[in-house]
Amino acid sequence: MFDSFIVWSLSQPPGSTLLITTMALGVNILFSAGRRFLTDVEKTKRIQAEVKEFQSQWKEAISSKDKQKQDKLAKKKKTISELQAKMMAENFRVTFLFFIPLIIVWWAVSGVVGDSVVAISPIPLNLPFLPIGTQLGFWWWYMIASLSLSGVITRLFNVSLTD
Repeated sequence: MFDSFIVWSLSQPPGSTLLITTMALGVNILFSAGRRFLTDVEKTKRIQAEVKEFQSQWKEAISSKDKQKQDKLAKKKKTISELQAKMMAENFRVTFLFFIPLIIVWWAVSGVVGDSVVAISPIPLNLPFLPIGTQLGFWWWYMIASLSLSGVITRLFNVSLTD
């Protein structure tokens, strides 16, 4: 009887809202911890800064039609592409490790919550191509909660790739 009460209270607001928010928090913490311990964050930041600088110089050379600078940067382009590939592979490794557990947690929580409304927005959330409205289901609330928490969590774990 107590178990059915718990499931019932987690299947509707505010229980479902808190359950999904807790799930988003847990997923963000695990992903950030994984990035912290499985990747070289400082190296990734350096590579990202180098790539950004190269792209800026490349864009400037193209817009100014500086052929000499374009030729010089073209020689460096292969190295930059290799650095980008290494950075993406390192980031993908963490994503790959946490994808299956995320799917399992998602499946379990969505089984409890179902298709019910989990949160009510005080203002309608209408995108030009997709009217969401004020009643948020599992997916929309998870996205809002996850995006809201990810910046704070990545900064706490010092794994933010932007400074």
